[in-house]
Amino acid sequence: MNKLIVPKVILHEHVEGSITPFMAQKLAKKNHIPFPNSLCYRAGEYDAKEYKNGRYRYNESNFIEFIQTYDTVSSFLKTPEDYYAITFDFLHRNAEQGLIYCELFLSPFHICTTEINGEIVWHKDRFCQTLAQMDEAIIAVQKTHDITVRYHIIGVRHLGAKIVHDTLRFIQDNPHHFITGFNIAGNEKAGHFDDFHDSHQLATQLHLQKSYHAGEIESAESIIQALKHGAVRIGHGIRAIEDKNLINELVNRKITLEIALTSNRILVNELHGDIHNHPIKKLYDQGVRITLNTDDAGIFGTDIEKEYQIAQSIFHFSRLELLDISLCGIHAAFVEDSVKQGLTNKVLSSFTASDRTTLQQAISLNNYHPAIIERFSEYQRLLGSMP
Repeated sequence: MNKLIVPKVILHEHVEGSITPFMAQKLAKKNHIPFPNSLCYRAGEYDAKEYKNGRYRYNESNFIEFIQTYDTVSSFLKTPEDYYAITFDFLHRNAEQGLIYCELFLSPFHICTTEINGEIVWHKDRFCQTLAQMDEAIIAVQKTHDITVRYHIIGVRHLGAKIVHDTLRFIQDNPHHFITGFNIAGNEKAGHFDDFHDSHQLATQLHLQKSYHAGEIESAESIIQALKHGAVRIGHGIRAIEDKNLINELVNRKITLEIALTSNRILVNELHGDIHNHPIKKLYDQGVRITLNTDDAGIFGTDIEKEYQIAQSIFHFSRLELLDISLCGIHAAFVEDSVKQGLTNKVLSSFTASDRTTLQQAISLNNYHPAIIERFSEYQRLLGSMP
């Protein structure tokens, strides 16, 4: 299948999870760290066309093995320059595939803390140097690709409410112009969103928009709780399919779900490892705004082109619907309105004469959910005002 010439958006990618097997080997060698023989498949043991950058060896039905792999791979990162390497590698590869906007998830706790005599110490210099290196990687990619990037701060819920709040307090003291979002992530079974009351409030005070991980492992109720505490996007959120009233709320409030097809297939037990069980098309057809994401691209052996291809080939999303998904991503992006307008125009500029005809036919036939027709009508209006 040919590459999908559609401008693409990622709202959900954990930077450490972006490390490919090939990059992991480079980092381990650079930092003189033994590379476990069991960590990756050897050449010839996997489909190199599907896994272009190597393949990690772990039991996909075992969440603990996934976490162990993630932790092992992350341990190869030792310097701010290492973050330059992985940021450039991920953004460059995906920009080659049409990525125009990306939000990278960062965990300050993992980047810049150490434990000394039982106390967690936050190292400001290391954090600032790491973000400076990531900034440089973005600038380097922008020399050849027109891409916009923002950072999204992660509070790791299974580390406890205090660490999550301390993470935000650290950001309060060490702001960065690319940090625009806050996320409560980690093990969904660890704690209730009510437990993070102080963090919800501080994120609001810091003008960080909220996208919380919910409804991936836990039930639809976790999404309801995330919304109650101010989330305007939901990381994953596929369990919303269990609750029709929640679906209506998502549609009415224009809440966007950050769906990661490959990641969900591997980690969500209810899908039984079968991508065909994923509710993405059912959610979309009911008017829910969705985006396509890579989540932990290196660990899962995916990229943004692969995610769009899966949506097209498995779930039969049309080109018009994929353009809609990209525009939903831009609408939900935690970025300045002026930048958002420019990104919107970029996607609209990719509409061909055939796309415009298809758009008009979709509106005329009115065989989509009213929320989708409303979006399509807005695209038609904007296209009509473009030179």
